Amino acid sequence: MAGFLLMGDARSRWRNTNGFAIEASFLRAFTSLGGQSRLGSAITPGLFAGDTLHQYFNHGRLDVPGPSQPFKVGVPRLAKLGVSMATAVSATSPGRTDGNFAEPWADESKRAIAGQLVGGPVQWRGWQMQFFEREVVRLLERSPGEYYPYPGHVGDLFTSLTPDERARGEGHEAPIERPNSPGLIDVHVPILTYHLTRGAEAFRSQLQGLLDRGLVPVSFEQLVAAVEGWAAIPAKAFVVSFDDGWLIQLDEAVRVLEELRVPSVFFVMPGFDRHQQGHMSTDDLLALRRSGATVASHTLNHADLTALLRGNLGAAQAEVIESREQIESSVDGVDFFAYPLGLFDEGAARLVQAAGYRAAVTTQPGIVHRQDRLFEMRRISVQAWWPVGDVVREIRLAARVDRVESPV
Repeated sequence: MAGFLLMGDARSRWRNTNGFAIEASFLRAFTSLGGQSRLGSAITPGLFAGDTLHQYFNHGRLDVPGPSQPFKVGVPRLAKLGVSMATAVSATSPGRTDGNFAEPWADESKRAIAGQLVGGPVQWRGWQMQFFEREVVRLLERSPGEYYPYPGHVGDLFTSLTPDERARGEGHEAPIERPNSPGLIDVHVPILTYHLTRGAEAFRSQLQGLLDRGLVPVSFEQLVAAVEGWAAIPAKAFVVSFDDGWLIQLDEAVRVLEELRVPSVFFVMPGFDRHQQGHMSTDDLLALRRSGATVASHTLNHADLTALLRGNLGAAQAEVIESREQIESSVDGVDFFAYPLGLFDEGAARLVQAAGYRAAVTTQPGIVHRQDRLFEMRRISVQAWWPVGDVVREIRLAARVDRVESPV
């Protein structure tokens, strides 16, 4: 890495006081909800439960829902963790909030944050408590027979439950620790790469055809987490990616992805709309993220990093680092990178890694991903208007390149 501007582990850019990095997908939501003053510090790393990314904080949990959840795919939300707590400890059906329990909610803004009463009062672990959608109120003894209400810390309480209690509360396994992966694991997932579109209907027909053949859409975050060793990937998983940040992608592809509940990642060039060739503006990138798509970097100027590294290290660093900084001025943190035109070499990969990204994608065909190739991940180039059979053919050819079985 000699000569490169080292920025260390990508997660170190977003660490808070507990030492856990806030997941990139949650950065904007964390801030908009009041940051540390509202949610406290992160108390777990990012965790996948099925296709949903979780992260626990002192006062709650943030989720990025996957397609299996009844929420907008990819859009961060504050979980109703109080509901899970009430179920986990078998709290009685809620009555009404009065007496000491009502005191913390005299302020209507705080009452709105807490949400509706969902359970209790209940005696648990020596505490008398009531649960709200996003908060818990405990009565703490100030002196013999005298109590005062203490709101919050629902995240701390939930992570203190036993695995069985957490599973009962959520209705499924609810991890609070990442699994330990015993070494390198091959993950077989086709990443489809699109550029321009020619009408929403053709893309919808193609994507629906892939779903009808049993392929399961997953987010790029879930794929990278699986390669890193801390997430599971379903059989026949696939990822949808778009390059270059063309405005027509937002106009035509995004509404199809939302309708079919398919996660996606868009590799964009911030500020490239200045050339007036039909690329997304900063406001468009914000709209893209609000749709649930992941927004990632594709440099500032669609630059060939291999050529820049031979002649101008500073310019190469700017393409990698400043592009991310410009994107992050309007959307969540940026973890991922795509090499323009797929041009990369060892030096380009080392530059991207040194800048703090977690993974980078190429245009090399294949479907096998490994930890030692996180900065040269394979993809499959397809067109949005092709019949589904043509896409299936390309997936099979890519699997043949890697000498593995095709998922379709």
